[in-house]
Amino acid sequence: MKRTLRSLTLALVVATTFSACGSKDTAAETTTETPSVATTTTEPATTTPTAEETPTASAASFDINTVPVSSANLGQFPYLSALKGYEENTSNSEDYDFERAYVFDGKSLIPVEGKVSQRLFDEQNGEKKASELMIQRNYETLLKELGAVKVFSGEIPQEAIDKVGSGEVYKHNKWSLSPDHETSIYVIRQKDKEVWALVTALGGDGNYNITMIERAAMPQQATIIKADELKKN
Repeated sequence: MKRTLRSLTLALVVATTFSACGSKDTAAETTTETPSVATTTTEPATTTPTAEETPTASAASFDINTVPVSSANLGQFPYLSALKGYEENTSNSEDYDFERAYVFDGKSLIPVEGKVSQRLFDEQNGEKKASELMIQRNYETLLKELGAVKVFSGEIPQEAIDKVGSGEVYKHNKWSLSPDHETSIYVIRQKDKEVWALVTALGGDGNYNITMIERAAMPQQATIIKADELKKN
């Protein structure tokens, strides 16, 4: 009887030992499999760039080819006269055979190079000043008769100016592009010309600014000094 009990006890011990070993092996297998699952779930997924990461469209979003060709006689650059009773403030006006100025197409500021005229007009002494509406409406009527298309009218958003730089915009446009004054922007497309007109009424004083730009290549004027010219000097 004692031998039987001893045999049963030994059998139980052996069975328990094997069971424990099996549990350890199973736990070990489970442990070793876990990292592979974690690695699979942490692999970087392929993502589509967000709108902020996607490159923006070109600033030159305005297509001049959509503007009808005008055959009107524009006269001589800078084309537009002052209103009756107004005169050019020559101290604050500039004309260049070649310069850069910016136009706004409703989305972005676009640089246009060529002939540039920046003229500030004041009412003459004793003359009645014009309202902003009269200034804008006079030039709108005239420009449309010349075949112009209005591209934009309103205050220029500060964000659009900041993208170019306030100093850069003021340097080339003076008062014609501002978040404080309403500017009407027109373009005339002719067979051999692209002309932009910016009309800006400057508020209660009754004065206003007109910027005219005729796109053109830079006239090359600088040359090398030839040897025979040095001898003459």
